[in-house]
Amino acid sequence: MNALFAMTRWTDASGRQREYSTDAVAKAVTADSSHSTTLSRSYLAMLRNGSHTNPTLSVLEGLAKFFDDHRPPGTPPITVQWLVTQEDPEEELLRQRLADHQVRAIAMRAGAMTPTMRKQLLKILSVLDQDDISGPGYGT
Repeated sequence: MNALFAMTRWTDASGRQREYSTDAVAKAVTADSSHSTTLSRSYLAMLRNGSHTNPTLSVLEGLAKFFDDHRPPGTPPITVQWLVTQEDPEEELLRQRLADHQVRAIAMRAGAMTPTMRKQLLKILSVLDQDDISGPGYGT
């Protein structure tokens, strides 16, 4: 569940990518008129932290719809079946991305870096993400 929150983002007024809050997801699921699911922030928080592990089918359907509607381009559809599988969603996403030779080469080089170098690389990637948000034609 937390992996879905981590990979599903929205863009704020400053162009920064933000993770949806538990409260925002609960409100969006409840407000969606395509189903009758209602979901409180506290119940969703308990699902996220593992203190509740057996949501109803309607809750799973509401969550699957929200995350499928907001999933990043190129990622697999989020379905109820996908939510209840034992495989970690982050592992599947990692496997898909590492299938690309260039991504694998970058990951291998990053794995050989010191923690300080990796921190610097992440800062550089954040800057590149901001440039990417500026849209087509940026810098041309």
